[in-house]
Amino acid sequence: MPVCVGTCQIAIKEMLHQDPVVKKLRVGKLEKGTVVIFMKAKKESKYPQVPDIVEYCTVADTCTDEQMSFNEQDYKNTYFKDILGSINRQRYHFNLRPHTGKSLRISEEMYEMATSFNIPALYIRLLCEREHTNMLVLQNMIEGFSEEISSITAVSRSVKITQYRDELSQLGSCSKHAFKRSEWKGQGECKWAPVNLHAQILEVNTVVQKTNLSCGRDQHCIMTAGAMAGHWDKFKNGGLSSIFGKNRDGEKFAERMEKYKVLQKVEDMLESYSNNTIDADKKLAKDIISDLISLSKEPVTRSAMEGLQRTLDQDKQLEIITLSADLEKIVKSIKVSNKDTLSAICRKYCLHAQRALIWSIAQLELDNREHFLGQLNRFEACFSQLLSATVSGLIVNLCFRHRQLVFQQQLTNMLVPVMFESLLSTHPRDESGMLEDMQFVIQNHLQDISVQLERTTEDQVSISKLTGTQFDVVVVVAVPGEVMDQLPDNVKSGGRIRFYPLFFTHGINEQQTIAYKIGETSQQDKICEQFMDDLQKYIDEHITPNMECFDFAVYNNLVPSMERLRNLYKDTKRSKCPDFIVQAEQIGRDLGCVRFTSCKSAKDRTGMSVTYEYCNILVRDHELDQEDVTPLLEQFRRDGTRYHNTFKNIGSYKYCFNKLQCKMLPSIYRPPQGTFGDGAQQT
Repeated sequence: MPVCVGTCQIAIKEMLHQDPVVKKLRVGKLEKGTVVIFMKAKKESKYPQVPDIVEYCTVADTCTDEQMSFNEQDYKNTYFKDILGSINRQRYHFNLRPHTGKSLRISEEMYEMATSFNIPALYIRLLCEREHTNMLVLQNMIEGFSEEISSITAVSRSVKITQYRDELSQLGSCSKHAFKRSEWKGQGECKWAPVNLHAQILEVNTVVQKTNLSCGRDQHCIMTAGAMAGHWDKFKNGGLSSIFGKNRDGEKFAERMEKYKVLQKVEDMLESYSNNTIDADKKLAKDIISDLISLSKEPVTRSAMEGLQRTLDQDKQLEIITLSADLEKIVKSIKVSNKDTLSAICRKYCLHAQRALIWSIAQLELDNREHFLGQLNRFEACFSQLLSATVSGLIVNLCFRHRQLVFQQQLTNMLVPVMFESLLSTHPRDESGMLEDMQFVIQNHLQDISVQLERTTEDQVSISKLTGTQFDVVVVVAVPGEVMDQLPDNVKSGGRIRFYPLFFTHGINEQQTIAYKIGETSQQDKICEQFMDDLQKYIDEHITPNMECFDFAVYNNLVPSMERLRNLYKDTKRSKCPDFIVQAEQIGRDLGCVRFTSCKSAKDRTGMSVTYEYCNILVRDHELDQEDVTPLLEQFRRDGTRYHNTFKNIGSYKYCFNKLQCKMLPSIYRPPQGTFGDGAQQT
């Protein structure tokens, strides 16, 4: 029986530099000794873009199309091709040990994400619209305010709107590219986009050799992205955890966040109730009264309204005092004699609350304005990177895992766990600062993101719009009916899918070796301790009640798996312990988490981690013998998609490690000879 015996690397770089550029080359029938190439490429001024599709395999004998087919015209190409951008694909045929009687046909795919730039652009527009709304509200409040305060407030909003528009224009100039290259991470023009965001799909088709029939086809998803951090702003003062630590900036940031969250509730009430009349059964009346009671008791609202009242002239003060008194009368009695009065009072009270909160936020930002808004801009850009990456991860999992029972249960619960793996070191200051930025936005603000799916008559999944505020962002994703029909009812009815943050870090490079020597690992320790607590909490609250959705062996293994993770963590306090990373990854896969792997630029260390995770998946789930890991791992790193990722980022097929750096890496994270270069700077 003719079989594919392996893969080989094709030197396409020289071909891409030729003029005219190769647009498309297809070889249909496979013959003995031939090399099959599918590719589609573009030529750029500085670095040629890696082909949209690169596929190749060496053929020992004739090989039928059926043997090579991985069902390309499948679900992802039908509905998700506008989200999943250019693809780099590698295929391998690997014979397992003779006693298994099986072989593996492996397809390794790396997708660019169209969401890399369009979600950040929508987020900037959302912030700009928010500021515009605030400015209009403040301009309508000029009567009763001193001219000086009114002009300062209006000007400050106008400046922020101009800034957002400028940054949106700069981002637009970058978005002609398919992804944000690692070398651009320090450029302010594209700071809102995640670095080197890609989706990695490992598709494994297990074949019985005697019959040449498939006995199982599995797909495994890993997302990769560079550190969600303020690379353009440097790390002289650390990252966001230090910037917004226990100081005045941190207090202002927390206060601003709380006010915006209450403001969202107020504006939701205005939209829901101000244009409605009360039903005869008084259900709406009870809802209004309940919301008004909650709003009036909110300390943030009371404080803002009291502050506004002190600023207004006497006539305006009396209006708020009278309104509050009327509200108390209505609250005391559920029976409402005049339905229009309740609607009117609700609208008036919410409008006053809206104005008070916006005024309070504006006043807060006037204190040391330039410094505070600079720090706030750093947060917004880091959050934008997280937002784009997280929503991309959900959509990729929606594509490849939509039929999995575990994923269906997560959607039913409206809570999807997202596990971020960082390989950053805790020394020196720059990577430590990146780690602070990531920790701050993931642990504190991932839960501020939600996704809402809406049915569309179009045939492609797409990002429809963003709504909410910067601290409660709703991403609306348009989904074709054929896709929506396969999802749980609460998702179909417009429920908001939220995310459960899980974040762990373990440095592996030479800088982390120094960190261990000088005792600078407490940052890593604190993050991992928090991660293990959060992970256990998620298992207790969301896995145990839904154990029927999991394979019994997987569920039964969770307790010993967590115990082993904690034991391995003890080893990380003394030295590098790659087994800790492997164990955390395995638990993440068992729980059906959306999985992210990252380092500074998601290129070199990330490439080593992803390829090693591939081998662990094949050993654990697909009967690969442990003795076969080393040659297959080397082949992934020498010929696979992560090697092509280096070319996409720097225009050279080289992992950016020198010989000394390679020696300082744990052995399982070292690249093969000939794939790295001396003098290269690690990213």
